Parts: sequence; C-alpha cells; structure tokens
Amino acid sequence: MQKTISSRKANTMYATYESKQPAQDRSLNSLRAPTPIKLNKAQLYALSRVNPFISTCHILLEWTAVVLAATLCQHFWNPLLYVATIAFIGARQHALLILMHDGTHYRLYRNRHVNDWMTELLLAWPHLVTMRSYRENHLAHHNYVNTERDPDWLRKKDNPEWHFPQSPRSLLSIFVRDLVGIGGINLIRLASSLSSAARMPGKAFVRMRLAFYVTVIGVLIGAGCGQALILYWIIPFFTWLVLIMRIRSIAEHFAIDDKAGAYRQTRTTYAGLLARLFVAPKNVNYHIEHHFFPSVPFFRLPQLHALLMSNEDFARAAHITQSYTKMLLECLPQADSSESAADSMHPQPVSLAMVEP
Repeated sequence: MQKTISSRKANTMYATYESKQPAQDRSLNSLRAPTPIKLNKAQLYALSRVNPFISTCHILLEWTAVVLAATLCQHFWNPLLYVATIAFIGARQHALLILMHDGTHYRLYRNRHVNDWMTELLLAWPHLVTMRSYRENHLAHHNYVNTERDPDWLRKKDNPEWHFPQSPRSLLSIFVRDLVGIGGINLIRLASSLSSAARMPGKAFVRMRLAFYVTVIGVLIGAGCGQALILYWIIPFFTWLVLIMRIRSIAEHFAIDDKAGAYRQTRTTYAGLLARLFVAPKNVNYHIEHHFFPSVPFFRLPQLHALLMSNEDFARAAHITQSYTKMLLECLPQADSSESAADSMHPQPVSLAMVEP
C-alpha cells in the first residue's frame, strides 16, 4: 500500500490510501460519497503528525495492564473479580487491536518497516490475525465504504444479526451469545476470511509467524503459565472482546438512516469514562472523523472532532449519538414508527444503506 498526498500547490491537503489495484478497479472510488468538509493543508498536517513515543507508550501501557490485571486476579482470586478481569482484559485486547488499526494506516511509527513489524509482532499476531491481510481488507472498506466493494459490508449484509432495527429480545440474545463465547466463532471466521482474501505472504513471513506462536506458547507453558494463557487471554478473547467489537461495529456503521451522503455512512458516539475503559478505548468512538480524515492518529481524534464541530455544516449534519446506551436504543424499533406492533417484533431486514454513485 502506498500513501498518496495531494499536490502542495493545492489549497487543501488530503491523506488517502490506495491499494495496488488495476486502474479500472480504482475508478470505482466514485461509489464512495465525497468527504463533505475539508481542512486546510496546515490543519491536516498538524493533526496527522505521527508520534512514535506516544505510540510506544500506549502499546506498553496496554500490555502492562494485561499482565497486572492477570497477576492481581490470580493472587486475590475471587469469582467476581475474575469476571471483572475478563472484561478489563478483553477491553485491553480491543485497545491493542485499535492500535493495530492505526498501524494499518501507518500512524504508529514514521519508518514504515518499523511500523509494520511492531504492529505485526505486538498487536496483530497475538490476536490471530496479520496486519498485512487486515490492511488490504480495511483500506478497501475505506475506499468503498458501505458498497458492494466494501468487504466488511459484504460479510454482514446477508446476516440477519446485522439488520436493523432489532427487537430488544433479539438484540439481547445476540449479545448473550457473544458474551458466553458462542459468538467467538465469528472471530475465527473473520481471521480466516482476511487471510483467504489477502495476497499470499512470502515463505519467510509465514515461518516467522509460526515461530512466533511456537516460541510464545512454549515459553508460557515452560514457565507454568499455560493455565493463565487460557484464563487471562483466550477466554477474554472469545467472550468480552467479541461482544464489544460487535457493539463498536454497530455504532460505527449501522442503524443510520436519517442522514444523506457521507454522513449516512458512519456515526460518532460519545463515550464516558466507563465506556472508554471497557468498550471504546483509544478514541475509537470518533468514527466519522476517522473516515473523513484517516491520516489523523487515534490520540488526536478528539482535537479533530472539536475542530470539525466548530463548522456549522458538520455540527448540523453529522450523526452524533450522546452515549453507547443511546446508540443501542437507535437500533430498536422506534416508538413513533408507523409500522404495526407485529412488524416491530419482526422488523424487515434493513442493511447498511448503499451509497449512491
């Protein structure tokens, strides 16, 4: 992937990402609704600067939090404490994956080789995915968001679990299945689909990844931490992480039917302290901002949001929900709906809106 920046002579500066696709495929970018708001070159440059020190600190912070949480829970063992630890570590796994997402956009380190290998080793491989395969998928999502060329949309458009509105009972049932681990199969399917859709990696890359897993698992088992690996990594991975990734995905691109153009593609959801700690870390809730300006790293998204909100057109048109609780309420049949009560209990499937060319 190559990052391309518009000419310096232009009045505005845009940071986009372009895959190595045939020219006729790239022409399908016309399916993407144009970004309706612009920043000048100086603003975007200041917001888009990469800070390796901040990136490293956040990576170390999240891994340290995982180790400390597991250690404390093991030392002060209590069933209720273990349940809280599952949620906390699952959220830390989510935070690490969000940092992987920034690495996908080359937003962690200035040197691209350092950026990619740090992302693979510390953020992607521990979660059973590769950043390289995720990058191909994710940049296609950005280029063709909510269209037939968007792989994320294609995976969900025929799945009734992703049709909204949902009845409260149906939505709760989906969340419970995720929380008890039944939904964990979705993570395996996602990792498999990302790998199968991506270009075949080189033999050296495959060998290094295999060596990574053999070494890590071998060291942990040799140190007597095999049970801890299951209790404090695998179980949070297949329970709490699955649940909050679903909630995040709903917040980002679903149940948005009152906006037009690019504003219909995604929403921003405000997050309080608990939501930031357990559901939406690393400012992932500022999703309109990320889609409009993907060159801005996670730690500057609040600043970008404040700048965009000073624009009356953005403040009026953007779909901004005040909390994740209210976002979930937007996924339910509305009380003033003209549909009958029976239709509300069995709503017609409504997928992500296709963007008009």
